[in-house]
Amino acid sequence: MVHHITDSHLNGYMRFRLCLTESEPTIRPFDQDGWATLSDAKTADPSVSLSLIEGLHARWVMLLDSLTEEDFTRQFFHPDSQELIDLNTAVCIYAWHGEHHIAHIVEKRKRENW
Repeated sequence: MVHHITDSHLNGYMRFRLCLTESEPTIRPFDQDGWATLSDAKTADPSVSLSLIEGLHARWVMLLDSLTEEDFTRQFFHPDSQELIDLNTAVCIYAWHGEHHIAHIVEKRKRENW
């Protein structure tokens, strides 16, 4: 699950950068289940992804802090949902996504007495 959050947020960060440098770019979805079957996702110690996401989130926050209200209205097109998504909405989606999966991890820790 830690690797999934990192994979997703890496894609999210790139989507933001594309959206800020292109006009309504069509983002590229990724096969989350397929990524989870790759060797690094199956064997890497969770600390590797935690280190990666820590740096990624630091960069993402720096980018977000630099944005204007107008920047947050920029949109990208998501081909799976066939809709334009503005960066303000995308921030909320990624924040929810992280919290959602962290809750799953916390519950698993409790169940398995980690």
